[in-house]
Amino acid sequence: MLIKIANVSKSYPQPLLATPPAAIENISFDIKEGEFVCILGPSGCGKSTLLNLIAGFMLPDKGHIEFAHQQVSAPGPDRGVVFQEATLFPWLNIRRNIELGLKATGIKKTEHQQRIDAALQLVDLHCSQHSYPHQLSGGMKQRVALARVLALQPRLLLMDEPFSALDAETRERLQDQLLSICSQKRQTVLFVTHSVEEAAYLADRVLIMGPPPASLFNEVTIQRSHPRKRDAKELTMTILRLRTLLKELSRHVPEPEYTEAGVLPYAPTG
Repeated sequence: MLIKIANVSKSYPQPLLATPPAAIENISFDIKEGEFVCILGPSGCGKSTLLNLIAGFMLPDKGHIEFAHQQVSAPGPDRGVVFQEATLFPWLNIRRNIELGLKATGIKKTEHQQRIDAALQLVDLHCSQHSYPHQLSGGMKQRVALARVLALQPRLLLMDEPFSALDAETRERLQDQLLSICSQKRQTVLFVTHSVEEAAYLADRVLIMGPPPASLFNEVTIQRSHPRKRDAKELTMTILRLRTLLKELSRHVPEPEYTEAGVLPYAPTG
């Protein structure tokens, strides 16, 4: 297994609570090399928290996370993260934005140009490599952000709702491009989304998280033919299955408890 998450819990400090409830609680699962896993769940259920823990941006309160048989204790270039916002530097063109990531991780300068060229080719932006962020559409900016991570050649690609702000046509086009990249590179992906359709189309396996204190509510393995087709009957059936599980999840959600100050005893965490 490339990733092992064992009984992981995480809380966020809250001024009115001496012992804040867990944002995520006792979560355990594994991810195999080359697998595309989506985390699906309602807003505030801790999807982004889990992703940030695996990235090493913060540490769990309980449990442990292993990546390639090593405990995760800090960020590393072997785990590349693509966020919802592209976060490009406006004074640098596409090529230099990608190179900045390589410089930050200490990769030899002699490798830079080859890696940049390969990453640009993967996201089909070679012809626009000298353009600046203000000249790019939202979809192109996200492709640059993806190229910047791919240039690091990570073993794991962590994606936090990277297409959620895009229009439907651009979103579908980037989904197809991502699947093509994963097919070429046998890339392992952990992809956070709140879109049932996106999870059903992209994933080999979908993990459904419940609301805080979040734990894994269900897991769906998707068997399908390749290449994937949006009009395939199997995709429609997968979407219906995921929607049914989410409705079932909503029936298990307890009524929210309030403190004396009238605030919810947890903070939404993505």
